[in-house]
Amino acid sequence: MSPANSQNLDSGCSSNIFLHLEISDPDVVSELNKYPEIDSREKYAMGALRLGVLALRQAAGELDAAAIRNAAQNMLADLGQMLTNRGLQISTDISGTLRQYFDPSTGALTQRIDSLIRNDGELDRALRAHLGSENSTIAQALSAHFGEGSPISRLLSPTDATGVKAQLENVMEAALQVQRDQILNEFSLNNKESALSRLIAELTSSNGTLKSELQGEVDKLACEFSLDKPDSALSRLVARVENAHQAITDEFSADNENSAIVRLSRMLEETRQQIDKNLTLDDDSSALSRVKRELTSTIEALATTNASFQNEVRATLAALQARKQEAARSTRHGHEFEAEVGILLATEAQRLNDPYESVGATTGAIKNCKTGDFVTTLGPDSAAPGARIVWEAKEDGSYDLKQALAEIAVARKNRQAQIGVFVFSTKTAPDTLQPFARYGNDIIITWDAESADSDLRVRVAYSVARALVIRESHESVESDQALKAIDIATRSIEKQLDNLEQIKIWAETVRSNGEKVVDRATRMRADLSKEIEALDRQVNGLRTCVAQAA
Repeated sequence: MSPANSQNLDSGCSSNIFLHLEISDPDVVSELNKYPEIDSREKYAMGALRLGVLALRQAAGELDAAAIRNAAQNMLADLGQMLTNRGLQISTDISGTLRQYFDPSTGALTQRIDSLIRNDGELDRALRAHLGSENSTIAQALSAHFGEGSPISRLLSPTDATGVKAQLENVMEAALQVQRDQILNEFSLNNKESALSRLIAELTSSNGTLKSELQGEVDKLACEFSLDKPDSALSRLVARVENAHQAITDEFSADNENSAIVRLSRMLEETRQQIDKNLTLDDDSSALSRVKRELTSTIEALATTNASFQNEVRATLAALQARKQEAARSTRHGHEFEAEVGILLATEAQRLNDPYESVGATTGAIKNCKTGDFVTTLGPDSAAPGARIVWEAKEDGSYDLKQALAEIAVARKNRQAQIGVFVFSTKTAPDTLQPFARYGNDIIITWDAESADSDLRVRVAYSVARALVIRESHESVESDQALKAIDIATRSIEKQLDNLEQIKIWAETVRSNGEKVVDRATRMRADLSKEIEALDRQVNGLRTCVAQAA
């Protein structure tokens, strides 16, 4: 608060002082703004100024701050207690007042509403007085304005001559009579200007014009269909038909040398003569004679070539038979069997893009051990790249199934392979040995180097070994399901290979069982092809699962 101006209005009297103040303290300004009226604001400012002056006067007497604090706390406590008591008292008064008016049983408002809306209440009596029986106020007013003998009743009466009905009948009758007269006047023939007279005149005029025009058109049409006039449409049409008929007759006439039928006959005769000339053997220059000479020379050349080929085949077979007999008598026949198995494996591995190794002359993981003749490794495009399959081939009659399983187990360890395949020669295999069988991770098959049909066993064993090695490399639910299908296919292959053994027996009596051999061999080959396709699908499925897992 900064004093802007102070002036003593009466220098002789000090009880009245005029102050013009500019207030800048925000708290004081906020409190003064609560009083918008000038008089009330000045009164509040005077009280605040007096309170401040008294407070400063007391402060000048150096009062004890602690005593002031205690007094203030006591005052606040008393004020709080007083406000609490006053609040309880106000709540009690308000509750009593509300109960007095709004209590459901004794409240004045409830009793007042009940007295208004109950039967025989004030509202019921007022409504009956104004809306009740025939003596009510509304009934008497309506009777006066709308009852019998009232002006409205007389106006709406059907029997009163001055009523609305009688007046409407008179007006409608007059209007209908005027309309009737006008319509009759328009349909009267006595009036030349009536609509009916004008219509008859126009129809008479139009009918005469139409008759004359129609007669002209009929005459023109009759002229067009008359044969007496050479330029009529019917005469021209008849002339065209006669000309066309004559042209057709000339084209199909045998008497006319230039007709189409004569030209066609000459063409057919020339064609027949040309065909007879080219298809006769009497003429050496005909096409048929030339074909006969070429076929004869070709057949003679084929016969000469076939005889030469047969001689070469006989000589080659004799040489092969001699070498086989010599190899069977010598100690080298087992090595030749291994070499032939290796050639077949190398071809199959190349088809499947698998690396192939002939390791029979080298030692493996076991010291000084050369067990295991061949190793095929699954290629990078397979489902298990780097997995190994070891092969052991034997043409030795001293080996039985137990020895074969023992040796292929050693071969797996020596060549660090997951799957082993032992190939028996059909010449030296035990009689009780199945052509195809699987024992865990080992497969035992028989193979005949002289029979191309037995090559299928090696390829089937290769496919099953690849599927088994994939199972060893990737264990999953999908691969288990696929390998169940592989096991089923393996069992089916074993059965089909048994059938092939039966075919071998039947082949020994081919004269009596030739048809049976052909039929069974055809069916078995088809079944084996289907099983190999199923194996390939499962292997591809495993490859896809592995790729997705990666």
